[in-house]
Amino acid sequence: MSRPSDLEVGTSTALVVTTPAGLEGEARRELRDLLPGAQARPLFLKGNILMLTDLPEGEALARIAAAETRFVAQVVAVQRTVRLTSDETSFPDIAAAAADVGRLGPGETFLVRCRRRGRHGWQSQDLERAVAHRIEALTGAVGEYDAPADWLVTVQVYQDIAYVGVERPGDVVRRTPRRQRKYAPGERPLNRAQWKMREGLQAFSIELPPGARALDLGAAPGGWALVLAEVAEEVVAVDPADLDPTALAHPKIRHLRCRAEELLERADLGGQFDLLTCDMNREPSEVAAMLCRLAPVLKPGAPAMMTIKYVTQRRRQHERAVQSILSAEYDEIRIRHLPHNARETTAAMRRRGPGGLAAEEQK
Repeated sequence: MSRPSDLEVGTSTALVVTTPAGLEGEARRELRDLLPGAQARPLFLKGNILMLTDLPEGEALARIAAAETRFVAQVVAVQRTVRLTSDETSFPDIAAAAADVGRLGPGETFLVRCRRRGRHGWQSQDLERAVAHRIEALTGAVGEYDAPADWLVTVQVYQDIAYVGVERPGDVVRRTPRRQRKYAPGERPLNRAQWKMREGLQAFSIELPPGARALDLGAAPGGWALVLAEVAEEVVAVDPADLDPTALAHPKIRHLRCRAEELLERADLGGQFDLLTCDMNREPSEVAAMLCRLAPVLKPGAPAMMTIKYVTQRRRQHERAVQSILSAEYDEIRIRHLPHNARETTAAMRRRGPGGLAAEEQK
């Protein structure tokens, strides 16, 4: 078993903060006003921030608890980080990290609570039970399931890393944010999505023939579809969610209210497409595999474009996995970070067949 590490941030206090998705910037500014000199680091998932401050832990938490914040949902102090494996073999390391904090003593009671983000071969309850039993063996403290306890052991999981904290239950800051979303219903702008699509068409030199048909997967709220309607004669926008009224009313946009996986079973696609685009907020390898299954709806040699959403810190690993999967059905795979990409990059490729790289190599 590896020795548990500290956060290696050189500061006295680290706080994992959750906030409504899209309001991370407002939450950071709010917390910096309360914790002068604090640094903020993204945790690669929307609505999650790591705040680092030189203030003692108790003082930092007390300042936040006493303030009337608008954007903060929860603040948990953490003292250790643990690298996770895909199975349960890292559970003893988490327990050792909690014991190493030095706050759990013989006879004291504690609860273990895990909040998990990502894909794993185990559930949060599996971790909680295993870690509690191991902490009991290491410290002599007594694990509880639901009863009030002296200490709370929090395990904040972000795919392959866990932030471990031990604190008094009353020290966790929990509140309902006064703003739950960045935009009011019906007012969400489509600008960033539209800019990203325009950048992609230009960066990858994608040009469509007259009368072109485009298929847009994960289309809601419709920003990409609106841009595609500028260069294509017909845009089929696929998403079970609603499109923005502007996109829904566009004469060139047809909305199919279904999941992308259902397309091959539908008889109303109207033939093959000249362009396939996808901006679905899903694990990138799953999206790449889906684009391979849907390759028959795209004309041979026609271009496709997808965003690669980062669900962990291993960006290059996501990109290599996507490229490997796509190569089964696509040529000329290129990946670039566009100016309006956030925690993502954009990949462009062509369906194998006439006009693709395979055809060029045969000449």
